[in-house]
Formats: sequence, structure tokens, C-alpha cells
Amino acid sequence: GFGFSSIDSLVGFVQLSQNNFNLMGPPFTGGGQKLSINASLGTERDAINITHVEPWFLNQKLRLTTKGYRNEWRFLSDEYDQRRTGGSIGISKSLAGVLGDPWRAGLTYGLEEIKVINVSSNASEIIRIEEGSNLKSSLTASVVRDTRDRFNIPTKGNRTTFSAGISGGALGADVDITEYRIRSQQHYPVYKDHVLSFQGHLRTVDSYGGNDRVRIFDRLFSGGPRTIRGFDFRDVGPKDEQGEPLGGESDWWGTAEYTIPLGDALRFATFYDMGMVEENSFDFDFGNFNSSYGVGIRLDIQLPIQLDYSWPIETDEFNDRSSGRFSFMFGGTFN
Repeated sequence: GFGFSSIDSLVGFVQLSQNNFNLMGPPFTGGGQKLSINASLGTERDAINITHVEPWFLNQKLRLTTKGYRNEWRFLSDEYDQRRTGGSIGISKSLAGVLGDPWRAGLTYGLEEIKVINVSSNASEIIRIEEGSNLKSSLTASVVRDTRDRFNIPTKGNRTTFSAGISGGALGADVDITEYRIRSQQHYPVYKDHVLSFQGHLRTVDSYGGNDRVRIFDRLFSGGPRTIRGFDFRDVGPKDEQGEPLGGESDWWGTAEYTIPLGDALRFATFYDMGMVEENSFDFDFGNFNSSYGVGIRLDIQLPIQLDYSWPIETDEFNDRSSGRFSFMFGGTFN
């Protein structure tokens, strides 16, 4: 198939999936495992991702997930591109006996090579010093609670994720950082299938050891159709002297959205977004933020489509209030 979004432009893709895979040998079916291979080629990104899931590892209620990938993104900046090659292995377990069925805990180890490439000769010094390759070795622990009635365009329930990760140190490689993240979304059914949804997200990242800074590929960015609509992609927060986004070490955002059914697979949406990116870690100034409001359409097909038009309200020192923006993407803000 093929797709188009206001972030990564035109993309062609091919996907092969088997939900009853058997890794042990021909005919490679009947084992209850999941295998997915996805490759995409586009004007702004190229990617190949392979995921294997064993839901009953060691004959226990343990889910083992193994991933391998190679992604090149050319839509992140006008001044550089980014390539990530690596893989991860993670194990997770239901906490039904402790916290109840909706809760699940996991631990994931990842190893990847991250390259900042094609840096413009006109880029600022703070971006030019990022060019090159770094190896990142990380370990992340997470706890997830999910009571949503459906993955695509939920109508009720909650999904909350807590995660903490560390890279480098005893794990080796070139990147020494810690990362913390909280994200929660809540959906309320209202009158005649109307849905009121709220979502909040808070993250921070910090360097330690021999690292004197958080590299640009680990810094936090906001703005665009999945965060604060009404602002360009990654355009919220600190910028260099040329106006190029630099990201930050802390960010937060929240959204409220009300949707009304217009048909079996079509909903009208109105929304309000707010958030901010801060330069330093563990720095959350909730009195200073960017915000926007807008309207949109949600098309609930096999691959959901989200179309929005939004207008900025409050802006930070790095953004001028401007006219509205249209965004179009596959998936959605609440996925």
C-alpha cells in the first residue's frame, strides 16, 4: 500500500504478518507466536522493522518480544537526517495476581547505532557537533494499565504508562543518560456515542557520568499532529540562532478532545492542546506553555486516518502566533 501524512509526506509500504507463527521450523505455523515484517520507502523516510512475539515464553505467562530495525528519517530537521539501526529484546508479565488484569510490567534491553548524517554546512555549531555515530545500550522498565475498549479511536477506558530507563554506565556504549516518562489517557462515553477524551504526557531526560550533554537524538521535541496541533512538527521549545529546533530535556503536554459520530466509521472532533518543552531536565514550568484549538475528522478504517485544522492561542518566546495549520496522518493522537 501507500500513504501520505503532513509529517513524512508520501510513503509506500509492504507488510507481512502471521499471528500463528512457529519459529521452530517448517511449515512455520501453529506455534501461536506473532511475526510482523514491515518495510517502507518514502520521500522523507525509509524503514524496515521485524517483530517476533512469543506470548508463552518458557511455558509461563511471560511475553517475549524481539525486534530488529533500520530506520532513516529525513523529516526531523532541515539541517540533518538521522539513521537508527538496532534491536531490542523485552519480557513482560501480567500483574493480574497483584494489581488486577489491566496491569502489565515489562523490562526491555536495547542496542542501537544512531547516526546523525547529512548535516548542512549552514547549520549552527550546536547542530554540527552532533554529526557522527553513537552506540546506545539501554535498559527500560515499564508498567502499563490498559482498560480501553479498543485500540483505534477508543470510546471508553484508560491507558496509563510509567517507564524509567538508563543507558550507558554498566551497560557500556557511548550514551550515558536516564529517561523517565508518564503518559495517561482517559475516555468517557457521553450522550448518544459522543466521546470525551483527555490525555497527558510528561517526560524528562538527563545526562550523567562522562556525558556533558544530552545528544540531539535523545532530546525531547513537541509540536505537530501527535502532540500540540497548531504548531509545526517539533517546533515548540528552544531553537538555535537560525530558528532550528534544538529540543529540550523536559517536556509536557495535554489534550482534551470531544468527538461526535457522523456515521459508522466517521467522527467529527473538536480539541484543545497545551504543552511546553524546557531546556533543562526535571524542569516543568506549567505556567508557561503553548496552546491551540481546532476541529477535525476521524476516519475509523483498518488504518485510522486523522485530519485536523488548528489555530495557536498562546505561544512561547520561540514561536510567533500565526495562522492555522492543517495536519493529516495515519493513526491518531490517542494511539
